[in-house]
Amino acid sequence: MTLLERMMQLDDPRQSAKCSHDLGEVIFMTTCAILCGADDWEAITLFAETRKAWFKQYLKLSGGIPSHDTFNRLFSLLDPVCYREMFCSWVQDVLVDTPLSGVVAIDGKTVRASRSKHQQAIHMVNAWASDIGVSLGQYKVDNKSNEIKAIPKLLEQLTIKGCLVTMDAMGCQKKIVSTIVKQESDYLVTVKSNQKTLHKTVSEHFDCYWVNTPEDTENDGFFEQHDQKHGREEHRRCWATTDLESLSIAADWHAKTIAAIQSDRQSNGKGRTHIRYFISSKIMTAEDVLKATRQHWYVENQLHWVLDVSFGEDQCRARNGYAAENLATTRQIALNLLKQETSIKVGIKNKRKACGWDEKYLFKVMGLIK
Repeated sequence: MTLLERMMQLDDPRQSAKCSHDLGEVIFMTTCAILCGADDWEAITLFAETRKAWFKQYLKLSGGIPSHDTFNRLFSLLDPVCYREMFCSWVQDVLVDTPLSGVVAIDGKTVRASRSKHQQAIHMVNAWASDIGVSLGQYKVDNKSNEIKAIPKLLEQLTIKGCLVTMDAMGCQKKIVSTIVKQESDYLVTVKSNQKTLHKTVSEHFDCYWVNTPEDTENDGFFEQHDQKHGREEHRRCWATTDLESLSIAADWHAKTIAAIQSDRQSNGKGRTHIRYFISSKIMTAEDVLKATRQHWYVENQLHWVLDVSFGEDQCRARNGYAAENLATTRQIALNLLKQETSIKVGIKNKRKACGWDEKYLFKVMGLIK
């Protein structure tokens, strides 16, 4: 099923007798406008008005082009749960020929300009498939709550069998990791002092190892990397063990590997050393752990950074109703569409310009032509 077909099947929260604009058509026009560089309601409306002739190739437009207030109002009324479910279903359609595997990074992002005098800025938890560079879904953190409650709900939306789910310490909860294991996938999470017993057990294990092993040689239990670029030098060492029989925490956490990573960084004549601990339900070598932790940060570099820099998400002042949340989902739909189209070898920002300049390229990105 195409994206347009899925949009047309969304439940309309309005009274049908009083509606002059089709909800699916409004969402489709908004997605096209965002692909072409529009970042606010006025720009979205202007784009739709200037492209009315070719929108008529695919849409009825029985009520003409909506005003910017109508775009805003419809997105503020649209059920964000149904919209997210449509997004996740569409992503599964996209991945039919590309089985999902590798690292699925879970991390949160705040849409800063959605804050007003009467409400907090919305915070979204996102899932990013690092190997293929695709957003798999997102879930809004409820007010007066945190990511701990949102992560399980996001995981329920995803089909992640065989993947390695990576999270920071916020996701280091027995309920969350159990949910991941039940979905026939594995986890790799950061261990910090929010889990005191677990953190103490893992840190003491490696403290003992370092005392008794003054020198390391590269093997399955040890791996190191050196990086030097942009005036910064970084040396990363990883220790991992799968011998957890003596650790009481293994069964409770479905654990098969624990690891420690020491990062030494030199920049502008100043040095910094940082040690992080990890736990995983998968049997992993030290090299595997180090690679997966590096891939986890793709969610920051390839999703969150792109949303802010290429889509201006942090400057978007949509605040009415569900508008901010629904626009966040629309931006991720647009990003996935642009990531799928690889005939032009430029960044996302310039791909948006190409969509605006070339109708055929926009239709190609939207999947309307081959």
